[in-house]
Amino acid sequence: MHYCTITAAALAAAGLAFSGAASAQTATSSTTTDSSRMPYQSGFWGHAGVSAGRGELDASCVGAGLACDKKDNAFRAYVGGRFNNAIGLEVGALNIGDYSRGGGKTDGWGMDVALIAGVPIGANSSIFGKLGTAYTRTDVTGSPAGIAAGLRTGEESGWGPRWGVGAQVGLTPQWAVRLDWDRFQVQLPAGDEDLDALMLGVQYTFR
Repeated sequence: MHYCTITAAALAAAGLAFSGAASAQTATSSTTTDSSRMPYQSGFWGHAGVSAGRGELDASCVGAGLACDKKDNAFRAYVGGRFNNAIGLEVGALNIGDYSRGGGKTDGWGMDVALIAGVPIGANSSIFGKLGTAYTRTDVTGSPAGIAAGLRTGEESGWGPRWGVGAQVGLTPQWAVRLDWDRFQVQLPAGDEDLDALMLGVQYTFR
């Protein structure tokens, strides 16, 4: 599918950019033994965090007079590491929320992986962008009136792109407050829809 192709190409381009940056670092600083790391190497994984906030599901309301609430609480927990000082990787688990549509509920969960490219600001503060992919699984229920009006019900799952931006402010060398805005493409029985999430959380750096 086209979104998988776009995401794969973007990840490949970021990987090539990382490889070039790592090679340049090695060439200019041959005395530095920790200039780049890989996920399977000791010392790569270095932070974890939890975030909570509001999600907004860009899915149509179905059925005149039926409740429609496309905003709910969303949660994410993640672990991450760094290839170098500018580029990192995060793996997360996501609760997308519980939304009222068509006399029923739309809810689900997901897992995501994203490359992170950022600009450090001090020892434990930074601004960054994220690009990757997410696997989501949703469950849609509805009332007879909602189904008659065209609501597609059932379970659906699959992969889609995810991207976002964020910033963190270090409180100590280990603890930081972090703000993220993310867009996930989630899979619904009627097709793919966007989920926008604004979350605030805490992050602990253990490396």
